[in-house]
Amino acid sequence: MLATACKHPDIRKFDGLRCCLACGETVFEASASVSPAKNVDNSGHYKYTRLNYELGLEIRLVVLLPGAQADPICCEIIHVNLDDDPDYDAVSYTWATETGDISLSKTVRCVNGGVMAVTANCEAALRQLRQHALRRRLWIDAICR
Repeated sequence: MLATACKHPDIRKFDGLRCCLACGETVFEASASVSPAKNVDNSGHYKYTRLNYELGLEIRLVVLLPGAQADPICCEIIHVNLDDDPDYDAVSYTWATETGDISLSKTVRCVNGGVMAVTANCEAALRQLRQHALRRRLWIDAICR
């Protein structure tokens, strides 16, 4: 009889460690820091890092950095595990402007390195949601893909 490898279908977090309830294996998360240069492609745009589904359902969030209304939009892209019940706000908006413009004509700076092209409406939503002194965690479809 051949043993099949556990696919870790039931991961739970206990005291900072993830454990599979199906097989009992403890799964350690790698917390390697990524240098900004690795998150930039040849054209200077932000390059996404692969999501990890071995430890549960991981998603990307935008950490919108504080600033004044006219300041450039700056953010950090982070990965969070939905099994950890992370706090964030989901943003709903329309991609197109009132005139139907869906071009990626605005940019968002990433502290992870590079810039991201977004629509004018996405940039306007980020400006409205940004707080003056606090970071804000958001899920935005166009950025968190």
